Amino acid sequence: MDRVAALAADAGVRPTRRVLFVSGEFPPFVGGVGDHVARLAAALTASGVTCHVATESRAASDPAARVYAVANRFPLQALWSTLRLARRLRPDVVHMHYQAGAFARPGELMGLGHALRLVGTPSRLVVTFHDLLQPFLFPKAGRLRARVVRGLARSAHAALYVDAVDRRRAVTQVGHGANAFWIPAGPTIEPPAGIGDRSAARAALGLNQEDFIVGFFGFRQRSKGVGVLAAALRRPELAGPRTLLALIGAAEPPANERRAEPAVAPHTFDGVRLVDTGVQPADVISRWLVACDAIALPFLDGLSARRGSFMNAAAHGVPVITTHPPMEGTVDVGAGEVGFVAPHDERGLAEALADIRDHPPRRQLLTEGARAIAGRHAWSAIAKRTLEAYDHSA
Repeated sequence: MDRVAALAADAGVRPTRRVLFVSGEFPPFVGGVGDHVARLAAALTASGVTCHVATESRAASDPAARVYAVANRFPLQALWSTLRLARRLRPDVVHMHYQAGAFARPGELMGLGHALRLVGTPSRLVVTFHDLLQPFLFPKAGRLRARVVRGLARSAHAALYVDAVDRRRAVTQVGHGANAFWIPAGPTIEPPAGIGDRSAARAALGLNQEDFIVGFFGFRQRSKGVGVLAAALRRPELAGPRTLLALIGAAEPPANERRAEPAVAPHTFDGVRLVDTGVQPADVISRWLVACDAIALPFLDGLSARRGSFMNAAAHGVPVITTHPPMEGTVDVGAGEVGFVAPHDERGLAEALADIRDHPPRRQLLTEGARAIAGRHAWSAIAKRTLEAYDHSA
C-alpha cells in the first residue's frame, strides 16, 4: 500500500489521486501563490497524486506539463473554462488558491463551488485562503465583497488557511470549524544539496571566519523592524569591528506592486558595518543564510505563519531571533526553538544576539530548534496534511 492509500485507509475514505489546482498565478514568482502551488504539487506528485494546474497567467496550455491556460477576456469565460477542464479531467479535488486580486474577475470564480455542483461534477472543492482580504468586484460593491469571501468558504468541502489567525476569524464568521484546517506555507528557498557548513559558505563568499554575522532576509520595510535591528547593532552589546550585518536579497518589492510598503531610507543603517547582497539567485541566497551566525527578524507586528523569511531561515538551520506572535498558538514553534523578544525592544534584541555570540550552547539549541521547525514545515509534511484535509472532505 502506497503512502496516499495508507493515509486514506487510516481515515476510512477513498484516497485522493487526482487534483486540479486553480491559481491566478503560474508559473510562479518566488514566494508567491504560484510558488506555493508549484511546491505543493511537486510534493503531492512525489506521494503518488496526479496534479494539474489551471491558471489565467498562461497564454497557451502545456498538456505535457499538465498546465492549462484559462481565458478571461469575457465575462464568465474563466469560470466556464475551469468547469470544462474539471469535467474533462474528472479530478477528485479541485483545489482553488484564493488571494485577493489574484484573478481577473474574482467574483466569478468565487462561485466555483456552486458551479461544480450545478454541472454535476463529482469533484470536491478545497480552497486555500492565502489571505482574507476582500476582492474588487465592481464600484460600490460594499458588503458584498465580504459576503463572497465567506460564501467561498461555505461552499468548499474543506477550507485551508495559511495563517491561523485567518482560520480563527473565518470559523467565527462562517462557522465551519470541522472543515477548516490551518496548514502553514513552507519555505520558498531551501538549501541545495552539498551547500556545506557555515565555514564553507563563508569561504565561498569571501567572508571573515571570525566575524559575528547577523543576517536579515526580506524586504527592508519599517514594519519588518529593520530600524530596530540597526539600533540594536549600534548598542554596546554588539557594536564593534567584528559584528557584520548581512542584508540579504532585494531591498523592496517590485515597482509594479503599488500598495507595497516602501523600503526604509539608507541612512537607517548609519554606523552599522554591513554588506548588502542585493537581488541574488536562490542558491546564493542559501549560501548567505548558511553563512550567518543568526537571523534577526524583529517584526513590529510579531511573527506569523505568513512570514516566508522566517520559514526560509529555519529551513537553513540558522538560529532565529524574532518577535512574539500577536496571538498564542498561531505559529507552529515549540518552546526554546526560537529566541523571542518584544517588538521595538532594541536592548532585548541586542542582548539576545549577543547571547548567541557568547554562548555556544545557546547557539546550538537554537540551531536544533530551527531544524525541528524546518522538519515540520517541509513541503512533504505540508503535502501530508493537505492529503488528510482532502480525504476528510470526502
